Amino acid sequence: MSQRTISLPQLPASDGEAPARPRRHYGRWRAASLIAVHVLIALHIAHWCYAGTTLAPLELNEVMHTLELGIVTAGFVLMSLIVVSVAVFGRFFCSWGCHILALQDLCGWIFRKARIRAKPVRSRVLRFVAPAAMLYMFVWPHVRKLIEGQPLPALHLRDDAGGWASFVTDDFWRNLPGLGVTGLTFLVCGFLIVYVLGTRSFCQYVCPYGAIFGIMDRVAPGRIRVDPDKCTSCGVCTGVCDSHIRVHEEVALHGRVVDSACLKDLDCVSACPENALSYGWTRPSLLTSFRPARRRIPYDFTLAEDMLMAAVFIGTLVTFRGLYGLGPFLLSLAAAGILSYLAVLCTRLVWSEHVRFNRFQLKRKRNVTPAGRGFALIAVMIWVFVIHSALIRSHEVRGRRALSQATLAYQRGADPAVLRHAAGDARMHLAFCARWGLLTAPDHAVCMASACWTLGDVSGAERSWRRAIERNPDDHRSRLDLASSLAQRGRGDRAVPLLQTVAQARERSRTDAARYAHYRASATRMLAALSETPGSAPAAAGE
Repeated sequence: MSQRTISLPQLPASDGEAPARPRRHYGRWRAASLIAVHVLIALHIAHWCYAGTTLAPLELNEVMHTLELGIVTAGFVLMSLIVVSVAVFGRFFCSWGCHILALQDLCGWIFRKARIRAKPVRSRVLRFVAPAAMLYMFVWPHVRKLIEGQPLPALHLRDDAGGWASFVTDDFWRNLPGLGVTGLTFLVCGFLIVYVLGTRSFCQYVCPYGAIFGIMDRVAPGRIRVDPDKCTSCGVCTGVCDSHIRVHEEVALHGRVVDSACLKDLDCVSACPENALSYGWTRPSLLTSFRPARRRIPYDFTLAEDMLMAAVFIGTLVTFRGLYGLGPFLLSLAAAGILSYLAVLCTRLVWSEHVRFNRFQLKRKRNVTPAGRGFALIAVMIWVFVIHSALIRSHEVRGRRALSQATLAYQRGADPAVLRHAAGDARMHLAFCARWGLLTAPDHAVCMASACWTLGDVSGAERSWRRAIERNPDDHRSRLDLASSLAQRGRGDRAVPLLQTVAQARERSRTDAARYAHYRASATRMLAALSETPGSAPAAAGE
């Protein structure tokens, strides 16, 4: 792949004097701000550990729940404040307060120290991902309600008993992913995507919140502006911009930076040798950046390659979204973006004369280099993993769909043959996932137990309930179902210890209070039935 470079004029110093040195060092202040964000997160967790209750985690994705259900959450309040600040001051939050950008910039700094050049990728396809994700997360819930003829929700508050929507909680981790998923998200969204697609590529190509902030930035009067009497168009500002904005061209054409991708990190202001750039109040950009007079940079891909990227992106997004019950949306978007570019590199390795990936020359004069052979080997391993994941995800979806059909058939009193057919399909697909999957979804054993029980496979259902309890000792619902099955088979001696465990269980937070009260009441009722008529078959907790 040919390398495209940005041609910047280099102006000699006048009268033999060196250019004036930067007078401001905003980078240190920004680093301190991003470190402070992580310190505040640590203090937030420490306060919860010490006090037992604390402010709910500030998750921006809770805006989805507010728009769809009308529940006002702490994350919605934070998002609203950020949107207002962006509409006035510009996208300061992204570069001064976002923990994902902190990881990306840290990765970029490490790469620069290691002399690794993370070449930015310019793609027609990927530039539509963030806006599409924004529409899916924040607009589609309303559109769906309108299509279904449902009224829009009224804003309201809920307490901690709701499970995830309160402002104050005693269960800090109630909505957060596990450490493994969190670590993988940080690795992919903070580091790997920077190496493959360039600095701040997550912000540019993936982040749906950034898409909202980019819209609001267009009405912000706070912008990077230029003193035309000082500016020499040396291009230093463009060279230091990690958001890949051609700053020297924009300020020459418009007198200010109009690109909504500007994150206001002020690196260009610090780097300007003439102190010609500054942050201040000026006219909002609105639609200025779309004017035809603005110089356009060519994209890196042909139309055929764009079509390939789109197909691979959609396929891998569908594959990884919810895979093993764990794939978060943003992680899936980032992985899909990386893999779509990998697909293009693989096709170029076959058909192109020269192929380069960052610092590695993969192919030269139609000859694959040792680096290219290593790349091909890694690519084959990755695509085998992707195909395997797609196969597992297909069986996951089909198995859960069949189980839902079986449940619906049971509720409607459908023909037993229809019920057994749906449950049989569910068990077949779920068994495939358990046998060939690298992991199993957290609720896989519970779903398998339900399918087996519907088919009359009592021993299979009991094995699945035991696996569910082994995986999650707090799964008292499975413990109740297992005890009920044992009691119905006349094994009350084995059911009693299970029921006693449930009867003595205590919730860890107010979020679980109502659910645990129901469990304890069910266990007490079943114990009473067993004590009165040994060998009887008390009803299951869910009946």
